[in-house]
Amino acid sequence: MNKQAFHNLRIQSIEKETEGSSRIRFALPETLLDEFHFKPGQYISIKFEMKKKAHVRTYSISSEPDKNFIEIGVKHIKNGMFSNFLKTKKLEDIVQISNPEGSFVLDSKEPSRLLLIAAGSGITPMISILKSLLKKNTRAKVTLLYSNKTYADMMYRNEIQNLKDKYLDRLVVFNFFSREIQGTDFLNGRITADKITFLSERNLIDIQTIDQCFICGPMEMTKELRSYLKDRGLSERKIKTELFYVAKDKMTKSKVKNFVPSKSKIEVLIDGSKKIFYMNKNDDFIEKATQYGISIPYSCKNGMCATCRCKVSSGEVIMKKNFSLEDWEIKKGFVLSCQLEPIDKEISLDFDII
Repeated sequence: MNKQAFHNLRIQSIEKETEGSSRIRFALPETLLDEFHFKPGQYISIKFEMKKKAHVRTYSISSEPDKNFIEIGVKHIKNGMFSNFLKTKKLEDIVQISNPEGSFVLDSKEPSRLLLIAAGSGITPMISILKSLLKKNTRAKVTLLYSNKTYADMMYRNEIQNLKDKYLDRLVVFNFFSREIQGTDFLNGRITADKITFLSERNLIDIQTIDQCFICGPMEMTKELRSYLKDRGLSERKIKTELFYVAKDKMTKSKVKNFVPSKSKIEVLIDGSKKIFYMNKNDDFIEKATQYGISIPYSCKNGMCATCRCKVSSGEVIMKKNFSLEDWEIKKGFVLSCQLEPIDKEISLDFDII
């Protein structure tokens, strides 16, 4: 795994998307086009300073690959760290941005039948996926379920309408509003398993023929719909999920023993080199490794982005939060190192395995 790299990119445009969101475009110089080649659905990390302290935030890419710019959609949060930082920025300002990362992407064999489910700003990675797939794969048919409070809150609504007009027989969109009444009753409220059942019973969605499903939204919705689709026979490997905010979650454990050592020896394999450091139970893994001069790749430090993903080669650990790893990854021993808490006295981690 390569060390996460940040580059100075120039703000090319800032456009109001809705009353509570903006689209930000960063110009890509020719020298960085290869570095910023990405797969639809991936994200970038933005490093910025507020109150003399460095912060990192991740944002999904909404533009298509192979352009001379990269674009993100940002939902403004009252007193939010990045929202306040953004207020200080103007055109031509320089911002530190990482290479694109993330596994919320299409399979190598592009799907012909795709189901996309998004709520709020969870639409941002879907826009990149939609534009790219419909253009490249002329056989692809996509159903998009998109939930918002009101029509006015819909990010990328004009872009979605343009795509519907362009791909009339290949893109079907259902818009759900939780705080605005529509003429069709089942479109009122949030996206739920019952509403997918409603669509399925009327042959508007055929779960059995879906090649891949992407879900991006609040944790409750994501968990409910993922479980529902699995129960209806959709393979776990065909379902990809991503959360756009952090919620409180109970600690998830691997084999928990009756003791926790006061200090554990941590051996990491990273970039082909083995390095060792020591940490206590309540230490921050990333910060402790940094104190020992070991650079661990990370972005959000909240269990969301999976930049810090590694595999446990030996020893037992607890993963305090997990909003990004699939069940099959956890079964194979992968963890999010930013959420790692040691159980055994000696732990070995592999950051080089994919």
